[in-house]
Amino acid sequence: MKIVYVTGESYLDHSYTVVKELAKHVHLKVFFSARRRTVEINSWLEKFGAEFIPRMRFRNPLTLFGELGFILKLRGLRADCLWFNTLNIYQVYLAKFFLKNYLVMVHDVVLHPESDDKHGILSVRLTLKYHKKHICVASRTQAEIFEKQFGFKPMVFQLPVIDYYSEAGTPVPQRKLSQKVRFFFFGSVEKYKGLEILLDAAEILENKGLEYELSIFGRLKYDEDKFVERIRSLKSVNLVNKFIDYKEIHGIYESGDMIVLPYKQVTQCGPLLIGYSEYLPAIVSEQQGFREYVDDGKSALVFDNTANGLAGIMEQVINEPTQLDRMREYIKTTIHNKYGMQSLVEVYLRNFREFKEKV
Repeated sequence: MKIVYVTGESYLDHSYTVVKELAKHVHLKVFFSARRRTVEINSWLEKFGAEFIPRMRFRNPLTLFGELGFILKLRGLRADCLWFNTLNIYQVYLAKFFLKNYLVMVHDVVLHPESDDKHGILSVRLTLKYHKKHICVASRTQAEIFEKQFGFKPMVFQLPVIDYYSEAGTPVPQRKLSQKVRFFFFGSVEKYKGLEILLDAAEILENKGLEYELSIFGRLKYDEDKFVERIRSLKSVNLVNKFIDYKEIHGIYESGDMIVLPYKQVTQCGPLLIGYSEYLPAIVSEQQGFREYVDDGKSALVFDNTANGLAGIMEQVINEPTQLDRMREYIKTTIHNKYGMQSLVEVYLRNFREFKEKV
């Protein structure tokens, strides 16, 4: 079976995991799109023999001709399936007229409420409008949302445990024992990710005099001054307010005990899947997008979407840190067998076979 996979820098981490395993089972040709080549991207391309496709700005009139040439090149490969991680606006229209045997991954059937990426929003909306029969999704939660909206189920290519950062990141010293449980939050700080809930919970813990550590890694994208001032008032909370380079991510996970994800909205979660790669337990909000991937009390602890609920879970961990070792072992022996790419690849292959029969 010949599969052509088109991805880009926004999906570099999970694409790494997918391609590494999928290439063992099918004849796989990979195209990687970005504005410019970096050391990181060059390493990615070399590892998988992928072809680099420079991406121009949408407003550049030459972009149309470049995208047309690329789409015609893909058509000429005569693959069993052309699999796009996303479509840009030009590709939305060109694929409709020039391609038949293609699938498009939609990572957010329902966009995050505060998303301000105008190009991304428009391209997703146009993809949903014009390519419904060709859409596949990244989680069962998204498949349920899609079915409610459009009346039929899309194929699901469930996101796997993401091992990119543990394999490509900078080596870090062996974990040091700590007297305090080390919680952390990782990722760009956007409104839907619930940082206010996390800080409210931290304040509750400090008012009780509990000893713990909480580090927040990621650029603040709103109310920066307010958050910086508040975090300074919390003695147990540390803020690293910057874009986190990919080489630093492995070290962040390796030095923490538990990631906290108080999201208000989620249909899939990269930071959770990165944590699983590091055998790291999580605290997550009670959202279906998390429920799909966690076993409550075993791989993660689920709280009720309130600051008091989160503080209660964190206090439980502070008072009984030995449960973290049990959870790590469960992730290693059970979660990796359920959501590791070596397990999910059979579903991917079945999807491709079913798609080939339909085309």
